[in-house]
Amino acid sequence: MLRVNFKKKLSNFVVDVDFNVQDKEYVVVLGKSGAGKSVMAKVIAGIEELDEGGIFLRGREITHLPPENRRICYLPQRISLFPHMTVKENLLFPIKVRGEKVVEEKVREIAEAFGIEGFFNRKTVCLSGGEAQRVALARALLSNPEVIILDEPLSSLDFSTKVEIIDYLIKLRGNKTVIHITHDPFEAKILPTRILYMEEGRILFSGTWREFLENFEGDISKKIKKFFSPLYQQQS
Repeated sequence: MLRVNFKKKLSNFVVDVDFNVQDKEYVVVLGKSGAGKSVMAKVIAGIEELDEGGIFLRGREITHLPPENRRICYLPQRISLFPHMTVKENLLFPIKVRGEKVVEEKVREIAEAFGIEGFFNRKTVCLSGGEAQRVALARALLSNPEVIILDEPLSSLDFSTKVEIIDYLIKLRGNKTVIHITHDPFEAKILPTRILYMEEGRILFSGTWREFLENFEGDISKKIKKFFSPLYQQQS
């Protein structure tokens, strides 16, 4: 469904990736800070340009299309809600930009799924971190993208809010094609159908969480396996 094969030169290494994401697959890209994960995500979304290669969505090349024409929704680490608008105005924004008719039933359905229907009339500056993240996710779904890219969506949230948002993200699994960028192994264990592990701009592993711990011969998998060992042994 999504074919990614490109190189982009950075100051200290080259982001050189080649992978596919299937329809309605939830892929977590795991790696240390500075591994090139966010740069890769921005190139896929069209925010940054590549140097070589191409990006294809459902067999159609989108390499040189602007972000708004790619049918890919990129949610940055710092949530980009419009502070001068209410929650509902933020939700309706992508629909109105495309010139489409607002289907109130669909808006209510997604708002209820993310538990935000109770504060439609609030300005987004009055929202907590968890509420803002839920609004951003709901708006992403209402923009009807082919692919949603979440760039460190939980990194700025406290633990209880993270747990709450993870519950909403799990609902996306099997319903939307998602690329989830993170440096947190907890997210890589709980959320994905598949993990891509990235170091210095390259994808070094593709597979399930268990396969990553059992088969990837890297220091990071050994450290994670040792850290998770009580849980890991219980599930064996």
